[in-house]
Amino acid sequence: MKYKMIIFDLDGTILDTITDLNNACNYALQKFNLEPVSLDVTRKFIGNGIKNLIYESSNHSPLTAELLKEFKSYYASHFNDYTKPYKEVSELIDYCLEHGLIVGVYSNKVEDIAVKLCDKHFPNKFAFVYGDVEGRLRKPDSSFLTALIKQYGLTNKNVVYVGDSEVDIKTCQNALIDGIFVSYGFRSKAELIKLSNQVVDRPSAIINLLK
Repeated sequence: MKYKMIIFDLDGTILDTITDLNNACNYALQKFNLEPVSLDVTRKFIGNGIKNLIYESSNHSPLTAELLKEFKSYYASHFNDYTKPYKEVSELIDYCLEHGLIVGVYSNKVEDIAVKLCDKHFPNKFAFVYGDVEGRLRKPDSSFLTALIKQYGLTNKNVVYVGDSEVDIKTCQNALIDGIFVSYGFRSKAELIKLSNQVVDRPSAIINLLK
């Protein structure tokens, strides 16, 4: 197999988190008598971190800091109410492990929640789960990802990243690694194929690419 490591995005790639994110967003908005947003709006603004989601969903409200605090408070207790793995993802992860790949997660989701979700839905599957922590540059910056690859003694040609958004595509470009992008997540196939020719409709298709 060409690759030695496969890294997954989380939201919209391995876990369908959109309902819990939307509920937390609307909880915060309604606390300040702002209009709630639809699932599609939440889906559109996910990918660049929660602060960006709140800022855009609130129509650039000056209350972003207060809204973010309410979001975090609610989401901390409700991050797994409706979240579930996408179909075939567990089988894909098992295939990668069975074929000796290092399997991990690198997300713009707050790291402690990313870890809890992975422990809940994919226990003992990942070599690492990294997310958004203070002081670490988020995707599409590639510096942390590049350092991680070197930490494992690999080169960028040994690694493939699986994501679902333009942020993930740009991250791969910045890190000079291969990417596979899924159309079942938070971006449409039409959006993705404008930016990459490596777009798949279901996790099982990734197995075929890895072969």
